Amino acid sequence: MRFIGKYVDILIILVLLVFTVLPLFTPGFFPMQDDEQIGRLYEINKDVIAGQLPPRLAQDLGFGYDYPLFNFYPSFVYYVGEVFHIFGFSYITSTKLMIGLGFILAAIFMYLFAKEYLGRLGAIVASIAYTYAPYHSVDVYVRGAMPEFWSFVFIPAVFLGIYKLAKTERDRYIAVSAVLVACLILTHDLIAMMSSFFLGAFFLYLIWQSQKKAVLFGKICVSVVLGFCFSAYFWIPSYFEKQYTMVKLLTTQLADYHLYFVCIRQFVFSPWGYSGSFPSCVDGMSLQVGQAQLALAAISVIVSLFLLWKKKKNYSIIVLFILMFAFSLFIQTKYSVFIWDKIQPFAYIQFPWRFLTFSDFTIAFLVAYICSLIKKEKIKITVAALMIVILIFMNKDYFVPEQYLRNITDSSYTAPSVIKWHTSQLSFEYTPIGIATKMSSSGNSVIDITQNEIAKSSFTVIKGKMSVKQLQDIPQQKELEVTVTKPGLLRLNTFTFPGWETFIDGKEVVYSANNKLRLITVAVGKGQHIVRATFTDTPIRTFSNYLSVGSIVGVIVYFLIKKKKAKKV
Repeated sequence: MRFIGKYVDILIILVLLVFTVLPLFTPGFFPMQDDEQIGRLYEINKDVIAGQLPPRLAQDLGFGYDYPLFNFYPSFVYYVGEVFHIFGFSYITSTKLMIGLGFILAAIFMYLFAKEYLGRLGAIVASIAYTYAPYHSVDVYVRGAMPEFWSFVFIPAVFLGIYKLAKTERDRYIAVSAVLVACLILTHDLIAMMSSFFLGAFFLYLIWQSQKKAVLFGKICVSVVLGFCFSAYFWIPSYFEKQYTMVKLLTTQLADYHLYFVCIRQFVFSPWGYSGSFPSCVDGMSLQVGQAQLALAAISVIVSLFLLWKKKKNYSIIVLFILMFAFSLFIQTKYSVFIWDKIQPFAYIQFPWRFLTFSDFTIAFLVAYICSLIKKEKIKITVAALMIVILIFMNKDYFVPEQYLRNITDSSYTAPSVIKWHTSQLSFEYTPIGIATKMSSSGNSVIDITQNEIAKSSFTVIKGKMSVKQLQDIPQQKELEVTVTKPGLLRLNTFTFPGWETFIDGKEVVYSANNKLRLITVAVGKGQHIVRATFTDTPIRTFSNYLSVGSIVGVIVYFLIKKKKAKKV
C-alpha cells in the first residue's frame, strides 16, 4: 500500500495508456511506411555479436554490401530493442516492447516535468494530452519513424533535467541533464537540432528567473557541452563523413522542405490516413495537432490568463509556452521559409511538419495549466477527469495500424532475400558517392542495381583463376583463403568507405573501387594467400570515441572524488 500510495499517479497513467499500446498485443506485426525497423534491429544485433562497438555497419542492408548506416543514422532505439532481444525475445517482440516502453517513458517524463509547475493532477492531464497526441500515433502506426517517436521521451526529459539543475543548482543535475541531452542526440539528431529553439527559450527563462544568473548560465552550458561530448562518438563522424555518401539526395530529390509546408487548416482539420506526405494541403496522413488538445488548450489558456491577471500573479511560464507553441506552428508553415532558407542544416529535416513533436509537447502543458490554478480539490479532480476523458475518447481511435500481419515471423523481415533487396531499397542515401544511379519512375535517383546483382557471398572473382575459401565474414572483417593459379582481381562485396583497409598475407595493399557499385577490389598474384579486409576507425572516429569515453570517465571520477571528500568532511 505504501508503494501504491507513492506511485499512484504513475499507475493511473499506465492504466490510461492502454489504448496506445493495445495493438502491440496482437500476434504478428503491422505494416508501416519506414518498414526497416526489424531489419535494423537485426543488423545491430549482428554488430553486437561481432563485437563492433559502437555499431557503424549494417552488413546486409545496402543490398548486402556492408552499408555504413549506423555511422549516420541515430541508433538509440535499436540499442533499446537489442536489450530485449538479448533477454531472449524475438525481433518482432523486441520491437513491440521498444514501442511500448517509448509510450510509457514519454508519458512518465511528461508527468515529471509538468508536475514541477502544474501539480499532480495537472501533470497527469499533461501526460495524457501529450501521449494521446495524434502525431504520436502517426510516428508509430503510420510512418514507423521509431527514432522520432522516441524523441517524445527525451524532449520533456531534457526540460526536466534543466529545470532540476536551475532549481537545485546541484552538480549531479549537470550530469543528469548532460546524459539526457546525449540521449536526445543519439535518439534523433535532427530533433535535437530542432529543439534548440525551445530549449534555448526555456534556458533563458530559467536564467531570467534565477537569483544567480551567471552561475546558472555556466552550469547549463557545461551540461549541454557534456551532452555533446557524451554523444560525440556518433554526431562527429556523422557530420564530417557524410561527404563520402550520397546523402545530398535527401535534400535535392527525395524530400525538399519547400514542398512540405503545412497549411494552417491542417493543424485542425486533417483527415486520418496511412499514405505518405504530399506537397499539397490534402495530405496522405494526418498533420493535426489534435482537436481535443486545441479546444481544451484554448479554454485553459483563456481562463488561466484571466485568473492570473485578476489575482495579479506571475503568468510568465504560460506566456513562454504560448510563444513556444505559436512558434512550433509558425515554423511549419510557408511563412517561415526565410528561416529554412537561412539555416542550411534545416534542409536535412526535410519535412517541416516534424515540428509537430514540439507542438504536442507545448500544447499538452497549456491544456493542463488550468489545473494548477484551481484551489478546491473536488473541482480540480472533476476538471482533470473530464479533460482526460475527452482527450482519450477523441484520440484513442487513431492509435491503430492500418492492418495486422498475423502470420509473419522474424524471417519475414530478416531473410536475405528480404533484407538485401526489399528493405535495402527503402534507404540507400548513405551508399558511397559515385555509385551508379538511374532515374526511377517517380523521377528520383535510385541505385542502378537489379535483384540479381545483390551480394550473394562476401566475395566475387572478377578476373583470373582462383579458388576461394571464406574464413571469416562479419560486418567489420572479411577474411579469405585464396589459391591462385592465374593472377587476377578479387572483389570483396563491400562498399568502399573511409576506414576499410585491405591486406594480403598480412601486408597492407591498396584497393581500387572503380566499378559500378564502388566495391573494394584487390589484385591477387599467383600462389596461396590470405586476403583480409578490416574496417578500422578513422582519425575522426578515434577522436570522437575517445572524447565520448573520456568525458564519461571524467564525470564519474569527478563525482567519486567529490563523494570521497564529502565523507572526510
